[in-house]
Amino acid sequence: MKEYMNTQQIETNMKKVFEQSSKNMEDMTSMTKENVEAFVQTMTIASKGMEEMMAEMMSFTKQQADDFAKVVKEVSTVKSVEDLVNQQSTFTKQTFEAYVEEMTKVGDMMIATTKDAMEPLNARMNAMSDHMSSAMNNAQV
Repeated sequence: MKEYMNTQQIETNMKKVFEQSSKNMEDMTSMTKENVEAFVQTMTIASKGMEEMMAEMMSFTKQQADDFAKVVKEVSTVKSVEDLVNQQSTFTKQTFEAYVEEMTKVGDMMIATTKDAMEPLNARMNAMSDHMSSAMNNAQV
């Protein structure tokens, strides 16, 4: 035989459903706000890192231009083709080594920036995962 709920039970159940729905909406609003804050924090870190990388690259470019100007002055005073070739060879080697060193430095900066920028998003993903696990455990009770 089926049991029917009386009006009081229906009202109590509807109130529980409404309260849970309201709590869920509050949780969703809070989570969305925290997600946006994490995204803004990530973009701030990434922008700062890009600024630092660009400043480093501009400094490197200026230094290379200054070095080139020195070489041009030195080349203008050479007395033989052999001296010219030696100076050009030395300059090319130094320029290549400086470029490799700079690209390594910028690459390291990029990796560090990416790692730092991802921390707020990783924290939010972990928090959302924990929240979902908790919600699923509560739903099973």
